This record gives sequence, structure tokens and C-alpha cells, in this order.
Amino acid sequence: MNSRPSCGDGERHWRRFCHPIRTGIDEVMVRPIGPEDADMAQSFVGNLSATSRYFRFFQTLKGLSPGMLERFTCLDHRTHMALVGIALVQGRQSIVAEARYALNVERGTADIAIAVTDAWQRRGVATGLLDMLERMAAATGVTRLTGESFAVNETFLSFARAFGFRIRPDDTDRRVLRVEKQIGECTVIRLGGKRRDPGG
Repeated sequence: MNSRPSCGDGERHWRRFCHPIRTGIDEVMVRPIGPEDADMAQSFVGNLSATSRYFRFFQTLKGLSPGMLERFTCLDHRTHMALVGIALVQGRQSIVAEARYALNVERGTADIAIAVTDAWQRRGVATGLLDMLERMAAATGVTRLTGESFAVNETFLSFARAFGFRIRPDDTDRRVLRVEKQIGECTVIRLGGKRRDPGG
């Protein structure tokens, strides 16, 4: 891991979009991910259920390889952004959720991905993270968020619909559905509203 880009300035800039998520039980702190989070990130992936890992990474794995871990935690905060939700779990700070986007070659669009550990689902964490991530994307000029999901992942698809995403079939893989949402200037100034959160 000798080629990490410097991301301190970008991370500090984006922290202004972050705020704690109140779950009714414990507060989840939110901030951009960084290389120093490698150990927590590996534990986070390991703590996902096998099904959640498969849905998140579209492959069967037990943990992140060194290369995957570097790509997961060391971002440029321009073309690729990721937020983590951190909470106290059994007396230790732990990542319980992550959400990210990566800019597409197609101008003005970005692909998203999100995962929440099973024990922290249905507490509003996914809604809070995606709301903040959406405002960050809009601030960079993104006008459309896109993503993909296995068609059998009904929990995520229900969450995406509640969050305003449209769902359509994938053109090349019948097992996969595409999700997309138009965003704009109003997204940048919104401080985050309460949405029904069936999945996160």
C-alpha cells in the first residue's frame, strides 16, 4: 500500500455534510472513510451476514483481499466518496454501515452502493447515510444516481423505492435490476428529512 493518494483536505471538506444519526437506541457517528479505517473496515465486512456480503459485493467472500481493502478505504474524495457509520459495539468503536458513490464515465451520473450490518438494520442508518451521500454527490454536479441489485434482494429494492429510486430490468442480466434517481440543487441544501426506512 505505497501509492495511497493524499486525501486529508478532501476529507475535511466533506465532513461538513456529515451529522450523527439518531437511532432511538444509540447514536451513529458519520464521517468519510480513510486508510486508517482498514482494520475496522475488514471487521465490518466480516460481520456482515453471508447473504449481506453477497448482495453488497456480488460475489461470495469472507473478507477483503489486500487490494480490495485498499480500494475500499483509500479514496480520492472527488471521483469516489464513501461514508461510514460508526457506533460503540461491545465497548469498541466499530463500523456498522457504509455508503459510497463512484462517478461514471457518463457525465453527471454516479453509481452507489450501501451496506448495513444486520444488527443495525431498520434503525434509519441506511436512510441517513444515503441522504448525506446524495447531497455530497449533488454538490459535485451529479444529477443522477444509479446502482444495481439482485432481483431477489427485496429488502434493498423496497428501501430504494421508498427513497425515490426508479427500478428497471438490467439489459444484460435477468438476475439484476437497475435503480436510478434524478437529483438536483434542492438536494444540496436539504438538511435531511425523515423517510420511511424499510431496509436500513
